Amino acid sequence: MNPLGGSNAAYFIRKESFMRTRNITAKAMLSKKENEHFEKQVSLSGLSKSEFLRQRILNVDIKPRPPDEYIKIYKLLSNLANNVNQIAKHANATGYIDPNQMDAAVLLIRKCWEHVEDL
Repeated sequence: MNPLGGSNAAYFIRKESFMRTRNITAKAMLSKKENEHFEKQVSLSGLSKSEFLRQRILNVDIKPRPPDEYIKIYKLLSNLANNVNQIAKHANATGYIDPNQMDAAVLLIRKCWEHVEDL
């Protein structure tokens, strides 16, 4: 699942089985200005230079790599959703909500909120 939405975000590139068959080298001459722009784009994408160029050749819309804080928040929200689902499942099965599970869910909510406030 892509945390930013969309279906072709470049940071979720799957490893293709034909990667070992790449044996052709392509070189290009760039001006200083072009190289600075290229380096900046590669840096923002989080991809290697080779992967960036391959994706651009294939007309893939390369999106900037999300900040590390977004990834932390995404993981915390995923954990929170799992915990709430487990609490609901347990409550539906037994008619009882475990206070320890609720405390864990509240703690995760607070951690998420702290990360959001830091942005």
